[in-house]
Amino acid sequence: MSQKGFETVIEIKYRDTDSMGHVSSPIYYDYMQHAYLCYMHHLLQLPKSEKLPHIMVRSECDYLKQAMYGETLVVSSAVVKFGTKSFEIEHTMRRQDDTHEVVARAKSYHVMFDYDKQATVPVPQAFKDQVLAFQEG
Repeated sequence: MSQKGFETVIEIKYRDTDSMGHVSSPIYYDYMQHAYLCYMHHLLQLPKSEKLPHIMVRSECDYLKQAMYGETLVVSSAVVKFGTKSFEIEHTMRRQDDTHEVVARAKSYHVMFDYDKQATVPVPQAFKDQVLAFQEG
């Protein structure tokens, strides 16, 4: 599957840092979730006031380099795998500077969800087609 990612710009705020002055490890999960939400609301053309038809069920992150207050990161998010009821997104967090150095790599796992039935449902072909059209576009 093509990995042209959806890009989300993140400005690192002072409150995102720990006593050592670099981005605190749990904050990368906030960046990942924000990037996921921006990508999916854009892809599905849903207002942010509406629920997405899927939920995040798992996430993980590898920290590669320190990121500091005042820097700007670009999170590139791409769906890399579909299951029957689920899909996986890879998030690559890079500095928005001349180096484009990768500071973290993360993954998030999502299941399609019917809120009325409170149950998981199969990934619709229309959703797969939208993802593929964007990422191969």
